[in-house]
Amino acid sequence: MNPISLTKEFIQIQSPTPEEAEFTRYVEQVLRELGWHVEQQPVEENRWNLFATPAADSRPVVVFCAHLDTVAPYVELQEDDEYIYGRGACDDKGVMAAMITAALQLADEDHLGIGLLFTVGEEVDSVGAKAANEHAPDSIRYTLIGEPTNNTLIVGQKGIYLIDIQTAGTSAHSAYPHLGESAVTKLLDILETIRTAQLPGDPELGETTVNISRLSGGDRYNVIPDAAGAGLLFRVTTSTREVEGIVREAVGDRGSIRELNRSEPQRMVRIPGYEQGVVAFGSDVPYLTNWGERLMLGPGDIHDAHTEHERISKHALQEAVAHYVHIAKYLVSH
Repeated sequence: MNPISLTKEFIQIQSPTPEEAEFTRYVEQVLRELGWHVEQQPVEENRWNLFATPAADSRPVVVFCAHLDTVAPYVELQEDDEYIYGRGACDDKGVMAAMITAALQLADEDHLGIGLLFTVGEEVDSVGAKAANEHAPDSIRYTLIGEPTNNTLIVGQKGIYLIDIQTAGTSAHSAYPHLGESAVTKLLDILETIRTAQLPGDPELGETTVNISRLSGGDRYNVIPDAAGAGLLFRVTTSTREVEGIVREAVGDRGSIRELNRSEPQRMVRIPGYEQGVVAFGSDVPYLTNWGERLMLGPGDIHDAHTEHERISKHALQEAVAHYVHIAKYLVSH
């Protein structure tokens, strides 16, 4: 098995969230042809995870986990001497290819305590990981999540607090603003309070940050707007409850909060001899609590992910295979 050729095969099959079905079938076919036992984990209609082991009676101790879906739009496969380009190259199809190659190598060496978990929906809501958490084998001790980390071992991940804030006012003719109350002005005041608030930080994970990502309000220039809204995504380094408290104090009775998603900051397994780091992006890590202790490492650079120039180094793919094999052996022996 060659991770470079497998990555190229994978890229050529589109799998934007939630349209992973064709690619999921292809990966399942590849694994079955390699002689692995594959189970489907139902998630939603026409969406399922894959869980694979060397044999039907395997009791995996270490699982390699990556996600089947990609962001849109599709970027076609290209390559040069150094890189493979295309949608999913580093996030997460190259990672999958390296994990499959490593798992096969481990199984060939009679290290049969290995498994593969491939999930749907990671790029949106981790619905696949949430479903997988209800089907964790009791033999699992460790799960290594693959994301583009430049083959650095990630020991910490920021949490997420995702909300909408809504404000209401009273419409009126804009020539007579004293007869109305602007929902937009009220929202702007709230956002300024949040934007200038002292958000909590952590010595290792860094500062909590906020992205005001969506704004709406009003529809005519000559009317005082009676409704407004904003979407905010906090990358949390302490606790989401602490950030929620700051937000609720800022909003007070001036508006309402609708929570869309939250996950706590994550601390992961450390392994001697590996360069270690932390990440601000989200992953399936918080939702796989029943899959043992978790780690994160993968080839590719997160700054290339989700871009028109998404790419992965051929050397990094081969390097990742060696890392996965070494880490799995280390974890089993400890």
